[in-house]
Amino acid sequence: MSAFSKAITVVTLPFRAAWTGFLIVNFLIVAAATLLVGAFVAYWLSLAIAYVILPEVWTEALWSWASGMYAEHTWFKAVTIAAFVLLLLPVLGYWPGRDPLEEAAHEKKIVELNKNLVAVQQQERSR
Repeated sequence: MSAFSKAITVVTLPFRAAWTGFLIVNFLIVAAATLLVGAFVAYWLSLAIAYVILPEVWTEALWSWASGMYAEHTWFKAVTIAAFVLLLLPVLGYWPGRDPLEEAAHEKKIVELNKNLVAVQQQERSR
């Protein structure tokens, strides 16, 4: 190993370590958020299915527990609202970073191109 490659290794090692740490932290954050939303979806499904399958007493107990957690703990309230909003954003047709005006302009451009293409094809057929 030459002195140049040793120097490159010494210089790049802290950056590689920082990048690896950054990736690990992001993985943990994304995994925690995914587990959180998944847990709430599973809980919501269990509450919905409880009406159909479980006895009425059990269903009331589940809803009582959930409403008690919602009333007593701010973190539970915040997480419930956040998970619900994350689930509804795609349904409502909005996602951060999406520009509806730009999409409408793009759609209008596509329609115009299709009209031009149809006109050209009709001209070629009439020849």
